[in-house]
Order: sequence, then C-alpha cells, then structure tokens
Amino acid sequence: MNASRAVEKTINVALSNPLKRKRSSADEGKPISPIGLTREEIASQRFTHKQCAYIGDEYYSIKFNSGINLYEIAPILTQDNVLDDGIYTWVILSLNKESPRMYFKKTLTSYEFGTKHQQILHSISCANGICNDYNLYYAGELLKKGNNIYFNLESGTYMKERLNPKKKTLGTIKASKINARDMINDRINKTGELTIEEVDKSFITHEGIPLTPNDLKIYSDLGAKIYKFNSAKNCADFNKRKNPPTLQELGGERVELSSLRSGGKRKSTKRKSTKRKSTKRKGTKRKGTKRKGTKRKGTKRKQKRV
Repeated sequence: MNASRAVEKTINVALSNPLKRKRSSADEGKPISPIGLTREEIASQRFTHKQCAYIGDEYYSIKFNSGINLYEIAPILTQDNVLDDGIYTWVILSLNKESPRMYFKKTLTSYEFGTKHQQILHSISCANGICNDYNLYYAGELLKKGNNIYFNLESGTYMKERLNPKKKTLGTIKASKINARDMINDRINKTGELTIEEVDKSFITHEGIPLTPNDLKIYSDLGAKIYKFNSAKNCADFNKRKNPPTLQELGGERVELSSLRSGGKRKSTKRKSTKRKSTKRKGTKRKGTKRKGTKRKGTKRKQKRV
C-alpha cells in the first residue's frame, strides 16, 4: 500500500468510526483550561523513540548519540507559514501571556525524531530570548491534503490525561474538541478556503508515513546508527531500556547505507548484466581494420644509380 492510499484509508476509517462512548447527561460542558509550563519543566520531560519501522519484511532500529541535536531535524513552522500537504505535529501555545499562536513541525517518519510536542516547545524562541511562561492550550497531529485539514488531539504528554474519559465528562471533551477546531480555523484558515475536521485517529503510523531508504539515508547523514532485524519482536527487544539482548543474539546487523537498495540489503553486489555473453562486441573487429593500401606503393624508393 502506497503512502497516499494509506492516508486515505486512515481518514476514511477515522470518519466512519467516531469515538464510541456511553451517552451522558452532560451534553454541555466547558473546554479544558490551558496548562502552565516553565522552560525548566519542558527541558526535564523525557521522551523516547522506541518504534521499529519497517520496509518490506525488514525492521529498523535507529539510535542517535546524545550529542545529536534532534531539535534541528525539522524546522519550526508557525500559523504564518503556508503548509505543504503532509502530516504534522502541532501545538497552540501562549508565550509570556501573549495571544495564543499555532506551531508545527512536519513529520518525516513514524519515529518522530525532532518533531515530538516537547521538541516543538523546546524549539520555540521568544522575542526577548526568555520563555518562562508557557500556556499550552492544545496539542495533536494534523494532516493536510489539498484544502482539507484533518486534526486530532493525540499527545501522550500533554493531552492524554487532560481528555481522559474516566476523568472528564463527555461534555468537556466535546467542548474541547470544538474549541480546538475553532482555534485552528482562526489561525490557519484566514482565506476561508480550508475545510477543517477533527478525527479520532492517529496519522503518525508506519502505514500512514511509510519508511523509505531515503529516510534512512537522512538519519544516517545526521549521525544515526541503524540496525536491521528480520522480525518486529527482535527489533523491539533490541530497543529495551534495561538489559537488552545483544545484536548477535537477536540476529540483527548494523546497516551500511551503501548496501541499501529499495530498503534492503542487495542480494548480489554484481548487477545482473555485469557478465556479458561475449567480451567482444559484435563487429568490434571491423572489416578492413587493416586498411587497404596502408603500405603505400613505392614507399621504398628505388635508389637512383649514380
């Protein structure tokens, strides 16, 4: 399944299967309030990249050294930018009690290197260089396709507990989604050409953003170490934080980008047609290569008698 079909399937499933919850008498409610954060709190929040994306039947674990600046992998975008088609992570945030603005990062793969919500917040700078007063309204994922904008409120760090159906009424959850849609519309739909819709489905999946050999090359160029496994389980075991099995025990191997072709290791280093049937081309020996008359008549002159 190619990327565009996978995205269309994601949208169709999301729109045809709205979130099912028991009806509540709380049909009306107030949206959730923004949460206050400091830069120190944002910097102290931990995040991990443990996913194992795949190409065909091969699974890849990607590891960056601690010195790599993952924040710079994807540039920070704002509500003033024109978004290309694609999948983004986003937040609506007020800095230093100013009017809330919307920020984005375009997601390259389902690994989300440099594009997690915490990394968006960390990448934002203030006019005076000091960002100590963050008020986060909403965070989630966004899919732009033409003039259609689909968004969700998927963020394990900033939204999961705030919209937990066990802790919030149906009215509050519904009001929050409506409020988020209105805030998005006010910030990016200034011409009125966009259709904005909320869906209860994640866009950042292996199917929604398939991994490609070019993605691996980008990560490698940024200093990543890439490991390949023949099963999802072996790849996941390798990513365990505590006492992971060794690469050899899991039958994995370090990937050298020069060996990649269509996402896997080449079966043969020789091309199919490297061995020719005949080393001599047909007709390489031209007729008459020894030119007729190369030995000129009379080149050896008769000596004149004295």
